[in-house]
Amino acid sequence: MDISADGISVEVVYGAGDSYDVEDAVKPYLPLPFNVAHKMIDDKASLDFIILSDRIYKGQDLNVIPIGAMRISDDGIKKDFFIAIPSSENWQTFKANEFSDFAVEHASIKWMIEQYFMNYKGFAKVKLLSWEDEQYALRKISVAHGQKPKG
Repeated sequence: MDISADGISVEVVYGAGDSYDVEDAVKPYLPLPFNVAHKMIDDKASLDFIILSDRIYKGQDLNVIPIGAMRISDDGIKKDFFIAIPSSENWQTFKANEFSDFAVEHASIKWMIEQYFMNYKGFAKVKLLSWEDEQYALRKISVAHGQKPKG
């Protein structure tokens, strides 16, 4: 896997506006306010990405730049959702080069993502563990692909 200036190639599995159709999820009355993508690691495992941009249609491949991660406990299972923006400026709806840009300048978007995931399976089934920066995200992505982390 190449983490370069062009970002990481992912496949969109839910576009903004779609209903997040996962096992045990309460069918939300509000559609997803963001895009969800996967990066396959092998036949059984993938990494989950939240892409912040206008709607990107299901099945589309694009390159993204990880700017952070949200760590959750979903029914006791720890998961990372990598927060990313599209590499292409044509797809970007705002600028964020690192997690601090996102967390400070776009705190309301961060809050919306957090609230969506803390409630999408019903009360108290999902817990926020932490928000992490772009270095954490890049390190976890590299390790998942069997690469030695940089830095």
